[in-house]
Amino acid sequence: MENNQRKLFDLNLSDEQEQTILKNIKEFKGVGTTLESALGALIMGQYFGWRVLKILHNPMTYRRYEKILGLKFQDVCPEETQYSEAKSVGYAITKKLGSFWAVVMGKRKVADKGLIDNQAEVEKQVAKHIAGHAEEGK
Repeated sequence: MENNQRKLFDLNLSDEQEQTILKNIKEFKGVGTTLESALGALIMGQYFGWRVLKILHNPMTYRRYEKILGLKFQDVCPEETQYSEAKSVGYAITKKLGSFWAVVMGKRKVADKGLIDNQAEVEKQVAKHIAGHAEEGK
């Protein structure tokens, strides 16, 4: 790849973190799609924040991806970004309900929590979920 080529993903990693990931890619043994998913999670985490990753993946998968990459998502991904609440239905709902950890731990079920969409659709999904949640409480 040429040095002057425009980067598709400009990941915010230190040289040490980047070297750790590259080393782990070179040494990886296992199912290739798992490595691919871990790398995809890193990109998603950089753009959406580690909290969205926590919503998208169960705790075991989240930890497995960290082990594959050789780093903690909380060390290389922001907690949230401009896309977190604007595009992630699950994260927007947890913010509205104030129940992030309850959703992450599975104590509160959120339908379509993995849906990524535009802000208008996210707001509609949040309103629908909140209305359904209010009906359950009656």
